[in-house]
Amino acid sequence: MPACIKTSAESYEKQQKLVWLRRIDEAGDRVRWVVAIDGRESQVVLNRHPNKAYSIVLPKKAFAAGELAFTFGPKEWSDNRAFNKQELARMDTEVTLQTKVLTDENNRFDPNADLLTLRSKTVVPCQVVRQVLPDPNAEKLWLVREWRPEDTDTKEMSSSVIDVTRAWDILPESGIRQVVREIPENYPAALRRVHFGRSLFNTLFLCAMCVAGSVVSSVIVAYGFAFLDFRGRKLLFALTLATIMIPFAVTMVPVYLMYRNLGWVGTFKPLWVASWFGSAFFIFLLRQFFLGLPKDLLDAARIDGCSELEILWNVVVPLSRPAIAMVALFTFLGTWKDFMGPMIYLNHPSQFTLSLSLQAFASEHGGTPWHLLMAASTVFSLPLIVLFFIAMKTFIRGVAMTGMKG
Repeated sequence: MPACIKTSAESYEKQQKLVWLRRIDEAGDRVRWVVAIDGRESQVVLNRHPNKAYSIVLPKKAFAAGELAFTFGPKEWSDNRAFNKQELARMDTEVTLQTKVLTDENNRFDPNADLLTLRSKTVVPCQVVRQVLPDPNAEKLWLVREWRPEDTDTKEMSSSVIDVTRAWDILPESGIRQVVREIPENYPAALRRVHFGRSLFNTLFLCAMCVAGSVVSSVIVAYGFAFLDFRGRKLLFALTLATIMIPFAVTMVPVYLMYRNLGWVGTFKPLWVASWFGSAFFIFLLRQFFLGLPKDLLDAARIDGCSELEILWNVVVPLSRPAIAMVALFTFLGTWKDFMGPMIYLNHPSQFTLSLSLQAFASEHGGTPWHLLMAASTVFSLPLIVLFFIAMKTFIRGVAMTGMKG
């Protein structure tokens, strides 16, 4: 093979590999790019191909970075509630005399007068650093910008334009080299994005309230159905079991309207108050376990003068720890994984549970960053796995002994 053809083939193969790896990068995989910008090596994101003539200039007069991206200035955006504090801080960043600015169709540069007209209509005198003239016959150029952990491969609001604290440049492909980013970096980035600490606190609060409510109420009601004789006991127990057959979809709207009339929508109350009125499944489960306890112990306690609550607390509860632990475990797992309830009743992001935060994180981007979503999902599932192995013996014992008599 002639040398010129071989060189051309190698160049084409290199370009195709770079394009393919960039696609992996956009999909959120482990590929990273390193270039030298202003004499310092930086991890970068390949932003776009400059396909027009561009000028890189240094302003001779300071201005706010947001004026590069918006048709209005600081006075207008400071009163605009659409921007959060982080975005406002980035927009208010001052473009100083040492900050490079890339001219484009929105920020037009007049080389004759050395004036840069910003998108906000502010006119700034500038000094030309260099001009970029893409040549279709020359090596392909890339506009690169510094990558930071908070980016996590998702494009923030105009970050390539108004985040002027990032290093950037227009470089040929030959000046870009590939590196591999370690997977553990996904975890802190993902946990920041889903606001893990706040969501974990909300989830643990609901779990604690629901577990306490289910255990206390179900134990008391199950004890009554198992050991107390009163008129209509069988009918009430049958009605309690009948509620298991009512699908959630049937009661969802009436229950929501009831909570709305109480003014509880937008609070945590609809998610935990109901657990303090007992669960038909747990009541049935505990009743069957209680029926397997020796009744002689209860009769002996009554002869000693114990009340029914004292018998429940001092005799029945200590003997029923496996079943009660199983009720607590089931309630904890159900509350931890609950998505429908928080989605219906919670409105503000500060109230989101872990499951709702994961869903919000997956839907708030144009393209889902799967590597971060999987990292966050792993952390979300890990406590359940650890809890299962810790409580496995108690869980199996509770299931095995439920319904046994004698």
